[in-house]
This record gives sequence, structure tokens and C-alpha cells, in this order.
Amino acid sequence: MASDNRIFDMTLGGVPSTYVLGPLAGLELARFVTAGSPLYIIDETVAARHPGWIEQVQQSCSEDDPCILLLPGGEGAKTLGELARVYEWLAESALPRDGTLVGIGGGTVLDMVGLAASTWRRGVNFVSIPTTLLAMVDAAIGGKTAINAAGLKNPVGTFHPARGILADVCFLGTLAARDWRDGLAEMIKTAAIGAPDLFREMLDRRNTLHRTIGSAAQDEPIAGVLGAAPWRDWVARSAAVKVDIVNKDFRESGLRKALNLGHTLGHVLEAHSHGTDRPLSHGQAVAIGMAVVFRISAERGIFPVDEALGLIDLLQCCGLPVTWPAPPAAEIDRLLAGDKKGSARDGLRWVLPVRLGKMDVSARISTKELLDWLE
Repeated sequence: MASDNRIFDMTLGGVPSTYVLGPLAGLELARFVTAGSPLYIIDETVAARHPGWIEQVQQSCSEDDPCILLLPGGEGAKTLGELARVYEWLAESALPRDGTLVGIGGGTVLDMVGLAASTWRRGVNFVSIPTTLLAMVDAAIGGKTAINAAGLKNPVGTFHPARGILADVCFLGTLAARDWRDGLAEMIKTAAIGAPDLFREMLDRRNTLHRTIGSAAQDEPIAGVLGAAPWRDWVARSAAVKVDIVNKDFRESGLRKALNLGHTLGHVLEAHSHGTDRPLSHGQAVAIGMAVVFRISAERGIFPVDEALGLIDLLQCCGLPVTWPAPPAAEIDRLLAGDKKGSARDGLRWVLPVRLGKMDVSARISTKELLDWLE
């Protein structure tokens, strides 16, 4: 293994999982393949942009011509229909119980592939190669898999850790600005939860982030973006926070709930928006959700007002929204009732910031408060 790789080892539910961050991390794939040649499910955009790299990765551990299925990225990949298509392909490809399924792409593709791996033949080996910032710092780490169903965000899913998570920031050079923004929302969230020094460093560089990412054309790659910030260091520090949390609380019985900061309202807004002409991306929805809970926490006198304003400023500098037209109260209540984090005993609990690096994971927030602070 390359000596300059950053390596984080986890044991999640008794299963070993290793996160490798560094140049050509994907070439370590063979170390995590259990038997035979793996099958690959790849985001079709990644396959089009990086054909040489993907071929090199496949040659490192495949004896024959690789078996590949291409999927579209985005939330459209996370449906029961697409999952059924994956199962049909796995059957045609005859992936055995001791085989390996490799997912290459952003968070939505990895969610789908992870769920397929966890349920095919009651669970096959899974390796994840994240190619977006959001996936590198959040979606690929921790073993959660899911698809959307019944108008809800991620209600169908499993815990199925990837044996290997192989991340290379060079992939980020071809991302569109909107994908950078989605990833930055999750990085800011993680920094606020467990890396205050990283949060303050990002806040100090907010003008640079605004100039390079926040003001860029949404659908275009950003020239020179990889030189605008120490991305490898920031990804490593952000990933380290999530690695530490999921190592301590794999099944989300306590500490891991902090990672839902901004997500409870975010999932409501994301699900509701997809029935409108202004659909929100996951990162946009999480950014709005964070802005609202930081406003509520500051208004209650729990969190410092100046730091709440700093977070909102940082989100805006990254080109992320911090307000949104409120859905009807009844729609908010309906979607909150379907939130997978709620329990029959305790109901739905919210994550509220107490200070940078400390979260209250058992807070209560009324729908009225959400409506008051959403816009």
C-alpha cells in the first residue's frame, strides 16, 4: 500500500471495515476482494469521465473481462424499481455467496449498491469506491444502506459495512459545483459535530470557498478547484470524525445520532421538494435543516449567536441555501411521522447544537418552531 495513504480501521457490528484515502487508493481493491473476480456497479457519469482509471482498477483484481452494470446517479437510482433491476443483473451474472460487489460512484449509487450487497444471497462482500465529496466524508462510511420508498427518504435499508472504502480526492476535480456544495454541507456538519478546529479553518477560508465554489456555475466543473483548499487533509479530518463515531455506536443507539444534525428537517424538505418544480439536493436540504436548528438553538440561549451566524455565513459562502418556503404544517407532520429515526417509545428526537463539538441528541422541536425559523 502506498506509504502516503491515510488509513482508518473500523470494526462495525463485528465486521472489519477499512477506509483508505490517498492517491490511487482504488488500486488497493484486490486486498478487499474475497473470492474470484468482483462485479462492478458504476455511476454512468463516472464511467464516462474516468474510463482509463476504472479499467486500471479492474485489471488489478479481475482475471477475465469485468462484469459491469451502469446506473444513473442522483436520487432516481434509489428506487425499488432500480433495486429490482440490480437483482436481475446479479442473477444473470451468477454472483455467488462468497463473491464481491464493488460500487463506484456518489452517495446515491453507493446506498443502492450497498443495499443490494446486503440482501443478495443474504449478504455478499461489498467494497465502496466513493467519487464525490459527500460520499467520501459521509455516505460511504458507517455501513448504512438505503433506498427511498413510499414518498419517504431512506425508509428501506440495512446496516452492511463495506470491507474496503477506497477514496481518492483526484476524482473531485471533475465534479460540478452543485456536487461540491452537497459535499461541503456534510463536511461542515461533521466539523461542527466533532472537529471544531476544522470548522474554524473552513470559516476562515469562506471567502475562498465562495470565490471558487459558491459563485461557480452550478452544472459545470470548477477550474483549479483542487488547489483552492487542502482537500485531502479536510477529507481526512472529516472522515476521522465519522469513523470515530460509528466505531463507538454502529447501530445508532446514542452517539451516532449526532450525525443526523440538520437531517431530520432536511429529509422532510428534500422529500417534499421532489413533488414541486424546485427539487432540493440532499446537501441543500441538509444545509437548510442545519441553519434552522442552529437558529432555534441560538434563540433558546443554548448555542452562541455569533457562532450560529458563522455557520449560516459559511453555508451561504459555499453556495448553499439557508432558508426555504415552508411546506404546509400538515405535510411536515406527515413526513416527520415517517422518519426512520423515530421510535414508538420516545417519538422523534432532534439534534440541537450546544457548542461546536457537542450536540444534544434528544431535543424536542415543535412544528411551529420549524415554521417560525424556516423562512
